[in-house]
Amino acid sequence: MPRKVLVTGATGTVGSHLVRRLLKDGAEVRALVREPERAAALLPAGVHLAPGDLTDPAAVRAALVGVERAFVLLADDAGAAVAEALRDVPGGGPEHLVLLSAAAPAAPAAPAAQAAEAQEDPTQDAPTQDAPVPDAPVPDNPLFRKHRQGEAALAVTGRPVTVLRPGPFASLTRQWIPAVRGAGVIGAVHPDLALPVVDPRDIADVAAAVLAGPAPAPGPLVLSGPQALDTHGRVRILAEVTGRPLTVRRLSAEAWVRLAGDRLPEAYARALLGVEEYLRRVPPPLTGTVQEYTGRPARPFRAWVEDHAAEFLQTVSRTG
Repeated sequence: MPRKVLVTGATGTVGSHLVRRLLKDGAEVRALVREPERAAALLPAGVHLAPGDLTDPAAVRAALVGVERAFVLLADDAGAAVAEALRDVPGGGPEHLVLLSAAAPAAPAAPAAQAAEAQEDPTQDAPTQDAPVPDAPVPDNPLFRKHRQGEAALAVTGRPVTVLRPGPFASLTRQWIPAVRGAGVIGAVHPDLALPVVDPRDIADVAAAVLAGPAPAPGPLVLSGPQALDTHGRVRILAEVTGRPLTVRRLSAEAWVRLAGDRLPEAYARALLGVEEYLRRVPPPLTGTVQEYTGRPARPFRAWVEDHAAEFLQTVSRTG
């Protein structure tokens, strides 16, 4: 286990679990936090707090001094500040980065770029009428762009980077809390879309294992839960665990965006729907990454619900 690790996003869904796991394993943990007083109340004793914003290169550079490895969360600048800070960290900075990203399709090439590639490579076959045509173009989704840009920004720093690409988080189920406490009707645009949702604790455990490894793990590492469940299946489990009668209602995209307006900006809600549309055509895979790096199977969705059932029935503090 490295002596000193920087964790960004330390009070978040994955980072909070990672901090506790690293401390348990004997690491010295430094956390880059925007609000030190709030973070001190949320994080366990023993965490060294480095005040600053993840989009501020100077603050990131100061937090990186003396650490051996770092866990990097992508902020709104898609890793630009981290990449800039890594250029001149006093003392060299971390020898290995673990980046929390997500699966994102490659950006579609513009027609002019495709033509230029064909001219540069005369061996490339010209398109024919019999060539397969995608069902739909790759979406130009802001969430996809953020993860592509973040991975690219850290790749060019010259530091070894292990990229974690988890599937949808089990904790996204929290969006259903108002419905569970209210009328019991869960609205979904794609209720039949089956997803192998992954427990954030499993992501943290894999990150901890990679950070503790003697050498950077090959990447990217794709993480999933043990089973693909559609909305009906997840709601059925949620109803069984909470004892609440729940049903699923199919919504139009516009109706869902309006419903989500109380908790999500409209642009972000539409981006999430774009991700779902893509996943309908390219389903996320089931993987054994959690088992490979932790020595145990990935936690099932039911386990996450059982551990957080109280949140759906009463107001409690959120722990990830």
